Amino acid sequence: MYFDYKKDIEYVKTILGLSDTEFANMVGISRMSLNRWKNDEVVPSYESLEKMYNIFYEKGIYLNRIKEEMYKSDILNNHIILFHGSKNELIGNPSIEYSDSYKDFGKGFYLGETFNQSASFVNGYEKSSVYVFDFDMKDVRIKEFNVSKEWMLLIAYFRGRLNEYKSSNYITKLVEDLKKYDVVIAPIADNQMYTTLDDFISGKITDLQCLNALDANRLGRQYVFLNDEVINNKLVMKGRFYYCSSEKNDYRNYRLKESEVGKNKVKIALREYAGKGKYIEEMLDE
Repeated sequence: MYFDYKKDIEYVKTILGLSDTEFANMVGISRMSLNRWKNDEVVPSYESLEKMYNIFYEKGIYLNRIKEEMYKSDILNNHIILFHGSKNELIGNPSIEYSDSYKDFGKGFYLGETFNQSASFVNGYEKSSVYVFDFDMKDVRIKEFNVSKEWMLLIAYFRGRLNEYKSSNYITKLVEDLKKYDVVIAPIADNQMYTTLDDFISGKITDLQCLNALDANRLGRQYVFLNDEVINNKLVMKGRFYYCSSEKNDYRNYRLKESEVGKNKVKIALREYAGKGKYIEEMLDE
């Protein structure tokens, strides 16, 4: 799916009150080139789109956030709008077969609740973009996790950090139970969280220290589709958002600031809950 640049052009013209000629002058192309784009005679290159969308963004027109709100305001009952940040173009139907098995919940198709959330994970890639999907939740078997021991241990298991304990009854039951579901909704983990998890698994901190440190997560929730049947029958791609370099820089700076807040909260949580709770050996021996 290419970008719906024609609709975006009309949105910007409406916001700024521009004619075709005024718009063409603003983005530095001829009126003839603009007409060719609008009439599908020529598809603009990535370079042309990058120039155009940067101009939009630097004028304070945050198209992706506007379109996100429009999608969410036009949603059916039992449906939800979700986003997927991609380093490159998605070719064909999404499938769990393209996924790395060492993700938070193993092989799956991973989506976020907001554009901001999904965009922040791919802002370091030159041709990254964000896809928007409509998810029909009716009759889908969904498992929802908060920041909890179960969530924490499953991520550690699938990330390959729990080899010493993976055959324990507690872990085996958690993994088997997950097979009953089509979709997992859970907090997103990041690199800082994996460091905290490693400290818990190695016996350096207790479960309460780990959980309260992990609760510093400021990334929101992810939807993990665990099988292709539900992807093919319940998930519909609605569009693809262009993600220009100016916007990527802003999101990168935003993530850095949020990361610092999270790191500092982790330090406080580890101090406040020191000596409280159980170590991993105690917990899995129950």
